[in-house]
Amino acid sequence: MARSQPILFEDVFDVVDKDPDGKKFDNVSRFICHSDLYEMDLHLDINTELFPLQRNDKFSLVLAWTLNLDATPGSEKYDADFPAISGRRTGRRTPPHNYDYVMHGPPPKYKDNNMKVEVYVSFGGLLMKLAGDPAKLEPIEVDNNVYLLLKKL
Repeated sequence: MARSQPILFEDVFDVVDKDPDGKKFDNVSRFICHSDLYEMDLHLDINTELFPLQRNDKFSLVLAWTLNLDATPGSEKYDADFPAISGRRTGRRTPPHNYDYVMHGPPPKYKDNNMKVEVYVSFGGLLMKLAGDPAKLEPIEVDNNVYLLLKKL
């Protein structure tokens, strides 16, 4: 399906809890979060050495299917000329320039629980579960890779 926008989902989350089942790995924590706008529940593993978060912190979360602002598909191969890598040389800005933490994952898996849908993505072993209104999560398709972008507020 051709898309005109790279963003699939966007919301602001509050950190409700950190490592509710105890800390399992060094430099990685599981955060339990909730958004007020769309009433979404989020469980997210984050490398806290790269993106430190604590209870009561707020952050913006974006899920996108491409990092290209013109909504063209990205390359499956390393591209040294991509602005996120070479932005200092080209001066061209891309979505990662506006965020503090970016991850990439394979197509998501879904679980339908009547009034809520759960979307699961593994970002290199760091897991995300996003649960909420099916209409808000509908743009996230199972046949597209997903980029997660976070910015602390």
